[in-house]
Amino acid sequence: MSTGRFAFDIETINPQLEAHQKPDFQNPEHFELFSLCCAYQPEPGANIEHEVFFRQGRDAASELDLIEETLEWFDVRDAESIITYNGEYFDFTQFEGRARVAADDLGDRHDVVDQVESFLASIGSDDLKEDSWDCFGDYTRFEETCEYCGIEPPRTMLSEFDVDTSDYPEHRSTTDAMKRYFVGRDVPVVGEKYLDLLEVGATETKTFCELHRMLEHYAATDVVPLFELADERPFDRYV
Repeated sequence: MSTGRFAFDIETINPQLEAHQKPDFQNPEHFELFSLCCAYQPEPGANIEHEVFFRQGRDAASELDLIEETLEWFDVRDAESIITYNGEYFDFTQFEGRARVAADDLGDRHDVVDQVESFLASIGSDDLKEDSWDCFGDYTRFEETCEYCGIEPPRTMLSEFDVDTSDYPEHRSTTDAMKRYFVGRDVPVVGEKYLDLLEVGATETKTFCELHRMLEHYAATDVVPLFELADERPFDRYV
């Protein structure tokens, strides 16, 4: 039996919502997939490989292409489980839900929905949120869980990228406003800028390349540490 493990996290945009609207995290109509980060460890202690996939357009076909590309990556690797943090509630819901919405919008490619359903049914889910909340309390975030367990995920420091971040405090929460590193609330805004440049063919510009590099780094910081965190269980030894 395989001892391989996947790890997975999604990044989303919210073009359907006004800036003041709060999304329903269970509703795939409130989100679109922007990027998907996949990681793989063939056995405990082995090197981890990862890949970040980005959508290549705003249309439904581009979102389905993103999903298919990710499934193809999983398909050529052998694993018995997939590690997430809140995957059961959010990531898997949106991964499958957005495939369905995009296929319905396109009026085609419903086979992608079948592929997602088949993949999720065939792999064991290891959602670390459940163990974390049982031990550290409800609504404990991934970063907080890592901190409790002595794990320091790398930060995506804004100063390391040639990107104008002067307006980032405007879309961030009060507690995150002045943080010097990339945070989750940056993704929908920066993701839209990324797609704007993509649509006009500005993919060779320095701005686009730096945005890509920053978004890619951030996505990986949410996924690669999941293996180490999973191996720190039982979490109650840190209480």
